[in-house]
Amino acid sequence: MKAIIIREANKKDLNDILRLNLILFKKEFKEFDKTLNISWTYSQRGKDYFNKRITSKEGFVAVAINNKEVVGYICCGLHDNRTRIAKKAELENMMVTASADNSSGIRFYKKLGFTNYDLTLEKKLI
Repeated sequence: MKAIIIREANKKDLNDILRLNLILFKKEFKEFDKTLNISWTYSQRGKDYFNKRITSKEGFVAVAINNKEVVGYICCGLHDNRTRIAKKAELENMMVTASADNSSGIRFYKKLGFTNYDLTLEKKLI
């Protein structure tokens, strides 16, 4: 078994990143959160988001390669911050966000050392 290689993403990786993002969106939508817009990934907005993160100095994307296939990615962005520091880097797109009903995902992340950071409450409108 070859080791997984982590490298900076380039424009050629965009389709693989979109494919993986859609897989995650579909799973989250099916099992936990029916409010997700699963068509976002391949919309112009979704493509532009990932392309900007890959090509801009305001973003960074890394991919995980196993046997010449992209099997994972992480996406970061640089943002203006209205607190103590002028700019902050934020992991924007990776599997560290879990829907509230995704108890197995939450347990998995906590086992890896992640802790609760944010809580978002929503109310369904009738």
